[in-house]
Amino acid sequence: MTTPVTRGTRRTTYKSRSRASAQPILVATAGEPESLGALKMAAALAAADGATVVALGVAPPFPHDVSTLLSPRPPVSIDERSRRDLEHVVRKSLEEIPAAHAWQVRAFTGTPADVINSAASRWKARMIILGLGRHGRVARIFGRATAVEVMRGARIPVLAAHPRATGLPTRAVAALDFTGASLSAATAAADLLAANGTLYLAHVCAFGEARAKRGDLVDVYRAGAQAKLDQAVAEMRKRAPRRIQGVMLTGEPGKAIVAYATRERCDLIALGGHRLALVDRILLGSVRTRVVSDAPCSVLIAPPDPRDALTER
Repeated sequence: MTTPVTRGTRRTTYKSRSRASAQPILVATAGEPESLGALKMAAALAAADGATVVALGVAPPFPHDVSTLLSPRPPVSIDERSRRDLEHVVRKSLEEIPAAHAWQVRAFTGTPADVINSAASRWKARMIILGLGRHGRVARIFGRATAVEVMRGARIPVLAAHPRATGLPTRAVAALDFTGASLSAATAAADLLAANGTLYLAHVCAFGEARAKRGDLVDVYRAGAQAKLDQAVAEMRKRAPRRIQGVMLTGEPGKAIVAYATRERCDLIALGGHRLALVDRILLGSVRTRVVSDAPCSVLIAPPDPRDALTER
């Protein structure tokens, strides 16, 4: 049964794509096949709301490998050559992406996570998109480990796109722990979905499969969690023009979310981020790392920032 929203309850506002389109999308890429999903998702999102896109390449600084250690050229010259080469590779990779001729292309030298987050802040980007590549140079520069590092330091939503992504997702699951961050992630996921998409709001219950007796701690927790989930579903349905369903899961959070996404053939998993470093390391850090590492699809992390897709008032 859906719990009504009473006076004094915090309400949320849905930020449409049209309101966000003035801010650019930053897509980080090394210009290789593993980045193709990120490029296609950026193109699909830009086509949906007219947003500008900046394609960013980050070349690692000297020394890059054994061959550069043996080079007679100074490190600065090597770095500049690497940067220019990467920019050329990125431009070539955009040739088959729809409307990418209008994208800005930039390349810098540095540590990928630091450069990406710094550029996103400087350019006032609304979202960072990067690939979940597993192999070759992309795995080292824009792979899953880098995705986690970018997510850890980002102050805007980060979308780590699966290499096989072809456009906007149609089925997404958002892990909901009822914090502002998880609600922000759920709304950002709803906004990313295709027009006929479905969003599952999933809460992973504590106590696992423990039996409950009427009125005991387990019973009270589960009843309260179900009521809050029903309320979140009702609120989301009012504000997001998508199909919204609630689901209660059990087990270790990271495993449960990945298993559900796999079973339901979701093409997006959404999680909330946290600002507090200690909480991030102890709680979300392990869940996020597991999900990013094991996800069969794209992963979205949204931080609890009032500038995000969902704000509280």
